[in-house]
Amino acid sequence: MDKHTKTKSNHNTEILNRIKEKYGFSLRFIRMSLAGNRKSEMSDMVKKDYEIMHNAVTKLLKTL
Repeated sequence: MDKHTKTKSNHNTEILNRIKEKYGFSLRFIRMSLAGNRKSEMSDMVKKDYEIMHNAVTKLLKTL
């Protein structure tokens, strides 16, 4: 039997650092929130902010 392993997701480090500066959370908490390991209002805000920033960056890169 094969064991199920988690794949490491790659997040934009610049966005992670911006969220860290904005809220003062550790990078570990931010990564765990994005992975779904944390369930709280703040982790939901982190997810929402990451999605907004990520979409803005990808939109900007598509225009270049």
